Amino acid sequence: MSARAPRVSVVITLYNLRAFVAEAVDSVFAQTLPRGDVELIVVDDGSTDGGGAVAQAHGARVLRQANRGLPAARNAGLAAARAPFVLFLDADDRLRPEMLPAVLATIEQGSAETALVYTGVQCIDLRGAALPQRGWPRVEEYPLARLVLGNVFPVHAAVVRREAVLAVGGFDETLAAAEDWDLWLRLAGAGGRWACVDRALVEYRIRPGAMHEDAARMAASCRRVLDKVFAQPELPAAVRAQRALAYQNLHLRAAAAYYRAGDDAAGAQEFRAAVAARPALLTESDALERFCRLLLPLGYQTGTLMTARWRQLARTLRAALTAALADPDHAALRWRSEVAYWRVMRPLLARRAKAALARGHRRARLLAAHARLLAFEQAG
Repeated sequence: MSARAPRVSVVITLYNLRAFVAEAVDSVFAQTLPRGDVELIVVDDGSTDGGGAVAQAHGARVLRQANRGLPAARNAGLAAARAPFVLFLDADDRLRPEMLPAVLATIEQGSAETALVYTGVQCIDLRGAALPQRGWPRVEEYPLARLVLGNVFPVHAAVVRREAVLAVGGFDETLAAAEDWDLWLRLAGAGGRWACVDRALVEYRIRPGAMHEDAARMAASCRRVLDKVFAQPELPAAVRAQRALAYQNLHLRAAAAYYRAGDDAAGAQEFRAAVAARPALLTESDALERFCRLLLPLGYQTGTLMTARWRQLARTLRAALTAALADPDHAALRWRSEVAYWRVMRPLLARRAKAALARGHRRARLLAAHARLLAFEQAG
């Protein structure tokens, strides 16, 4: 009698990540499901550091190919997968043990139209320790109008119907980055419902040299992805109405990435492009606050660090606004932009002052306690 088919296939793509691949493989085998429910395929995309051998030693089935790039490696794993659902895991990331059981339970409880289920994300560092940043948006039902505004989760946070991925052509092998966002957009455009498991069940590793650190590569690929979407003549009107906001967000993310990388000139250029796409950005404190958050290092984009680094954020935001307002077409927005700037900075300053006051109170209490101790010792 033949073994029953797996319920979900996990495709790990590997290229010279020997130091991390064992953790990725082990996180799949640690799922709290019967082993036969999960099929694991590691696609070694021409590694030269022996990472494929490490994956094999940890019990993974390894497919080797000449280096063809991440999208091609994922497509090779997709072609080899046998389960009705598939998850794509990069070799430096991890799943938490309850991830696949929670997602499969959500799929079984949902309708037959459910094409994709995703979970929340926890950022981790090189050693695997949790970083402050975590979270996820709720994008369910028919998500295309939200998705054109930016990617909402890393590739391994989602379990998707294999047939749905095949129907839209798999990953675009001509893209150098953002190929997961491109796939989600095509899946969303094809219909089908999405669902969210409201817990952080996957871990996304922040490390030097990762693809997300290449600002130019990410910016160029994301622009190609968005251009493809808005070139579609049959795009729903509700999605087409998001065009200006979509390109604003695209350029804001690129601007922040360049600023994080220390390329202020490119950052200012991308910020001006965001304003050109949608000049109202200059007057919107919510959008400017999001930009400031994006200026922080990945894994640390939290309100707490925004407060701690308010001076640096204030300088960068001021410089970006000044460069954009140098365009005579935007001169009329100068005062409204100034108001928006202070609406971003004032809460940070208030929280900073409150924290300083609390530290002062703690110091005063410690000094008072020390004085009482000295008095007690002298009386004795």
